[in-house]
Amino acid sequence: MASTSSQAQASLPVTFGQPFKAGDWLHTTQGLVAQVGGATIPLQADEISSHRDGSARFAVLSAQLSNVQPGEARIINIFPGAKTSSTPNVPASPDWNLELEAQVFDANGNVTATLIAQPQTQLVNQIASNTGRRLAGAVASEYTVALPFKDKASGTQHPHLTARLHTRLVDNGQRIRTDVVMENTRTWTANPGNITYSLAVKRNGSTIYTQPKFTHYHHARWHKVLWTGASAEPQARVRHNMPYFMASKAVWNYDLNLTVPDSTISDQYSLLNQRRTEQAALGPMANLMLTGYFPTTGGRAEIGPYPRWTAMYLINQDSRLLEVMLANADASAAVPVHYRDDTTQLALDIARYPKVSTWIGPSEPALPTVVNGSTIWTPDVSHQASFSYVPYLVTGDAFYLDELQFWAGWNLASPNPGYRGYEKGLMSPEQIRGRAWGVRAIGEAARATPDNHPHKAYFMSRLQNNLDWFSQTYVAGSTAPGVTPMGMLPQPDWPDRTSPWQNDFVTIVFAQLAENNDPGAATFLNYITKFTVERFNKQSQGYCMAYAPAYDVFILDANGQYINDWNQLFQKNWPGVTCSSSLEIMGYPWAADGYAAYSRGMLGATAGAGVANAKTLYQTWKQMTSAMDTALANDPTWAIVPR
Repeated sequence: MASTSSQAQASLPVTFGQPFKAGDWLHTTQGLVAQVGGATIPLQADEISSHRDGSARFAVLSAQLSNVQPGEARIINIFPGAKTSSTPNVPASPDWNLELEAQVFDANGNVTATLIAQPQTQLVNQIASNTGRRLAGAVASEYTVALPFKDKASGTQHPHLTARLHTRLVDNGQRIRTDVVMENTRTWTANPGNITYSLAVKRNGSTIYTQPKFTHYHHARWHKVLWTGASAEPQARVRHNMPYFMASKAVWNYDLNLTVPDSTISDQYSLLNQRRTEQAALGPMANLMLTGYFPTTGGRAEIGPYPRWTAMYLINQDSRLLEVMLANADASAAVPVHYRDDTTQLALDIARYPKVSTWIGPSEPALPTVVNGSTIWTPDVSHQASFSYVPYLVTGDAFYLDELQFWAGWNLASPNPGYRGYEKGLMSPEQIRGRAWGVRAIGEAARATPDNHPHKAYFMSRLQNNLDWFSQTYVAGSTAPGVTPMGMLPQPDWPDRTSPWQNDFVTIVFAQLAENNDPGAATFLNYITKFTVERFNKQSQGYCMAYAPAYDVFILDANGQYINDWNQLFQKNWPGVTCSSSLEIMGYPWAADGYAAYSRGMLGATAGAGVANAKTLYQTWKQMTSAMDTALANDPTWAIVPR
């Protein structure tokens, strides 16, 4: 923990996320102890998610530091200890007193309504009834206060605009952190659409924040963190013990030996601020560094196991990269994929509505028709990023947990209901890469969602449905039509070929699932790596390693049957070519974002998951593509290395 203040801070509460290695903390029988310099400090743990063995996988931790000097850094050591209680101490009626006021405009720029939301009474009631509480302890207590906006003149409730206020009380309620989340996300209310408004947040009648007029897209959200109370916002940065963070297997094992140049970090930060300026008219709906039209061809910064800026942050933890990562996660909240069930107040649930569809195919019940729904976004499953998973792991903020649940929920609800197996939520209808990124989104929600969350079992079950489908289809069903004997996944639209790089995407995702002991993941991983890993290992059988990162590979013989021989497969695609050291390596072997880089990340991930030959092949491929090393320091998206 490093103070970022020029003033001494008598009290410095910090809240952050922390993943744990399996078996390290048996949270049902053990507590956590935090020490600084040998002295125990207050610590509480909330929002715990468990590994398959029952030990803690992740928790939101809140620590209390005292008398921190300007710029001072302290190491917080955390380890298991005796189980103790951390008793909350908050006032019955905190000095919060926020009021949100929105001026709504029509297409001609005229004010049509003034809407207000006054959450104080609801917070007081929740404190009294101990409901809606997310964090609870001596360091921090956080309540989620959700309420609709009402017309100031008539008291009529607005049908769509809602405020969700994640209200964190620290220092016995004398300081309050409010994450003001504005939502236009209702699923079943009639006539969803864009809403143009300005917003003012007031405290005790005085304006403390304003958002100028902008258009809030349908099924989108945005947020702003505000601090109120007796003293200013705590000024500190928390940096994780990143080797342990990665060893938890919550994330892939990125190469911590890389040094991201400061000029590269500065360029990322400058680009963020440039986009903020260019897109100022969009307000909170700006796409910043994201590509609004998801199906855009070619590589881009957000596409990969994690986005480029997230991989950089995991390696470097620079404050500028943190801002870039969180800002782009915030931008993804503007994509119209956020469907909150009006009844449950959770992300749309296909177990509850097996025939619903938010994107492709018929929907039962039919979703309300969107009016005035034009946006800058065109989302699709095959070109989505992991926007908010690492931001949640780092911050522990409820906003990012909700985000990753919304994205997972959209992945489940968007395909044609019949093709996805209705309530099963299978990613099978998607392109190969869509299967990878869709399963990744579901897996992230399943891992991160706290054990006591009402949707924990939902995401775990949908993840298991997908793992079962892959295992049953490609392993148990190894002689069925569409199942290749060599382990590759044919392109759904072109069953005569496969895309090795898209198979690499699937393999990377399943390597992480296998590392986390998700049932069936290792079974399918062993199947697909017969192709993805072993294509780098069959030069003695005529399949040249230099050509392993090819874009497309034809997989049928002259009789329309799947090829089951490495030399025959190679000659089908490159007739007359023989393996030699003079062959030019395919897939842009000098580039950080080429197919050769995808393969290096795949080999690193599978080596970490214990796949046979992967570690040796990673080292060989690394040597063959050494020109890539400098590029990976500037763009470590695919810089996953063996554990």
